[in-house]
Parts: sequence; structure tokens; C-alpha cells
Amino acid sequence: MELITDVFGVITVEEKDIFHFEVGIPGFEELSSFVVIQDSTEASFSYLQSVERPELSFFLIDPFAFFPAYDFELPETAVKDLKAESIEQLLVRTIVTVRDKLSNATTNLVAPIVLNMEERVGKQVILIQTDYTTRHNLFPIETDEVKGGNP
Repeated sequence: MELITDVFGVITVEEKDIFHFEVGIPGFEELSSFVVIQDSTEASFSYLQSVERPELSFFLIDPFAFFPAYDFELPETAVKDLKAESIEQLLVRTIVTVRDKLSNATTNLVAPIVLNMEERVGKQVILIQTDYTTRHNLFPIETDEVKGGNP
């Protein structure tokens, strides 16, 4: 099928490439079909494109590439929802928000997107009892001292 997207223009999507999100994504519960569009130049970046609303896509990162110590235990209910038999089936990504400029980008480490690459199901998992934040800076925050400027 062909999708006319706001970000990528016309893209061809194979049925076998669609991920089903049974309960959608918080804030977009009515949407259940998404495809992952991989950045061709950087494996750490990708997009989660809605099939039902071509104007909607989420910018994703591989959180382990930016935060090597990132770790969490997937709740048993999520394992069941994702039909996961092994961790090797799963791909973890987090949603990035860019408000004004890329250097201020943040990512939501509290609610990773988890994809079962074999079963083609996905879920945004909300982590409980975590020290992670929903707006974790992707890049070190620049200060006047770091930039070499004066206040």
C-alpha cells in the first residue's frame, strides 16, 4: 500500500512490515498500525510512522546508543502483550522531542516503545518506580562556561 506522509512524502508499505499496537500509544489510543522507517544514514535514529494518520510520525532513538547504562525490567504483562518468547525478539526505542533546536532535544526514558520484530506487535511500556525522566536530555546542556562565553 502507498501512504502519503507529511515527513517522507509517498512511501510504499508492505503489510508484513506493519506493527500492531493493540491499545495504541498513549494520547493516540485510536491508532493501532505503525511502520518503522529507518534512517538510512544512522542506525540509532528511526521514525514510527502511523499508517492510519499519515501526518503523524514519532522520531525515535536507540536509547542504549545514547545512554549505555539504560536498563529496565519489562513487566510481565508487557511481555505477554508483546507475545515475546525471548529478549532477542525485542527492539527498544524511545520517543524524542525537539522543541526549539536539536541541541535541546529530550527523550522519554520512562515510556520506551518496545517492538516484537518477529510477531510485528508493539507497545509503549510505562515503567513504574524508575529514576528515569520523560524529558531526559539527549545532549549535554551547554553553559556559558562550556561555550567559553561570559555571562
